[in-house]
Amino acid sequence: MLVVGCSPASDAPPSAVDPGTSAAAPPIAQRPTTVGIADSDLLGLPEDRVVKAVGLMKQMGVTTVRLLIPWAAIQRTPDSYDWTMVDKTVDAVVAQRMSILATLNSPPQWAVVPGQPAITGRPASPAAFGSFAGRVAEHFHGKVSAYEIWNEPNGAAFFAPAPDPAGYTELLKAAYPSIKAADPSAVVVAAGLGSVVDYSTLTMDPVNFVSTMYASGAKDFFDALAFHPYQYTMKFTESAHPDAPINQLSGMRQLMLANGDAQKKIWATEYGEPSSELGEAAQAEFLDDMLGKWRNLPYAGPVYVYTMRDRNSQSRAPDDTLGIFRSDGTAKPAERVVTSYFGMRGSRLDGASPAPR
Repeated sequence: MLVVGCSPASDAPPSAVDPGTSAAAPPIAQRPTTVGIADSDLLGLPEDRVVKAVGLMKQMGVTTVRLLIPWAAIQRTPDSYDWTMVDKTVDAVVAQRMSILATLNSPPQWAVVPGQPAITGRPASPAAFGSFAGRVAEHFHGKVSAYEIWNEPNGAAFFAPAPDPAGYTELLKAAYPSIKAADPSAVVVAAGLGSVVDYSTLTMDPVNFVSTMYASGAKDFFDALAFHPYQYTMKFTESAHPDAPINQLSGMRQLMLANGDAQKKIWATEYGEPSSELGEAAQAEFLDDMLGKWRNLPYAGPVYVYTMRDRNSQSRAPDDTLGIFRSDGTAKPAERVVTSYFGMRGSRLDGASPAPR
């Protein structure tokens, strides 16, 4: 779920951001007790609001942030690059000494397969995507610690016209060496697969997707695998249904073991629960259930909570209410739960006063 345009909760005072002097962000600890925030809505906000939002994350105890690096915003034409919008967000995070997982997707119109729209269409040329990935890794060398190659490519919503694990693997094969050439220390994370089932040409079960990735030669072109174990009416630990996220996670892990990838971790690069689905108390329970289970999985890597702030707390649309803060800036019960996993107690916001807008 990477959509740009919402303002995150912010209560921290702004601090100066100097991209020229900001120290490099630390590497991301590949362990299941690493809990970060996934917040694509930072992108495109005015710099002062980005700085305030990132400052609040730091105060809460966040050490790592997942950001969107949209191809369409940077390389609008094949021969031009504009880093302005992304630079201010990356530099704000780096200034707070937090590490960054950058998700590369959202292609420009010139780069998608014919007949498909920008942003959601799949790239027509793996080589063009690989070149872009290398330029990003070069530009953000020392600032971005890890790169996630695409968001939920097992769904047509992000890989139109239809999921194609063999085609996706070609993107990995192009991006991996380009990123490593520019920044050998960068971690390349595959996929960010959604927890879905096989449904026509719209979605593909992540276990089947990973199986075809391996059959297509993906093994040597990623350092970790990513999964988004969302299920809005089922807690992460519930396993009665065969397509439950925890069962899909186990299935992907078995494929990794069978293909000699036991040393690679599975990262949860998005997990959240919309409060519009079952209520705010249930949202907190779902997050506590998932974070508590995840930290005890021996093959798990970092987990990123999606997201900081609701787009519209009055909406019934799930995508609008995934925040741990309401859209007016006040904290939900989920904020206290998530903050406890950062190793800190409680919130910088007391839930009574809205954050400055």
